[in-house]
Amino acid sequence: MKGKLNLLTKAALLLAAAVVFQLVTMGQYVTGTGINGVLITAAGVCGLPWAAAIGLMTPMLAVLLGVQPPPAIVLVPFIMAGNTVYVVLFRLLRRYNDYIGIIAAALTKFILLYTAANIIVGKLPAPIKLAFGFPQLITAIAGGATALIVLKTVQKE
Repeated sequence: MKGKLNLLTKAALLLAAAVVFQLVTMGQYVTGTGINGVLITAAGVCGLPWAAAIGLMTPMLAVLLGVQPPPAIVLVPFIMAGNTVYVVLFRLLRRYNDYIGIIAAALTKFILLYTAANIIVGKLPAPIKLAFGFPQLITAIAGGATALIVLKTVQKE
């Protein structure tokens, strides 16, 4: 495979991996870490446009697959924005240091989602507010760390 087809294949496989993480019910920490890992891996392997596209598609797919709890559907645009900011900041900051890129991207995504759930939308059930709080920071950092391992492994081959 050459060029664009190779890139499309990689992006499709990463999107498929994200869907698998959404469908396997292993809790927010596993699912969130997996999705965030896919996003950062896509940013490193496929580039920013593909990573952003996957980040935009995964929340919509969560709704279509029935994975997203109905009260949290109002947060989908914020999740899409959070995923996009996550991959963009990582790509911008990784030229200085991968770890700074992950931490800054994770903090920004966490702040965006926490603000959306607790301040902008506000009237959400407590479990939804909790899910869009500190667990978002943990899964964004853990997913980024996992992706860095994957990226270092892929670059060696």
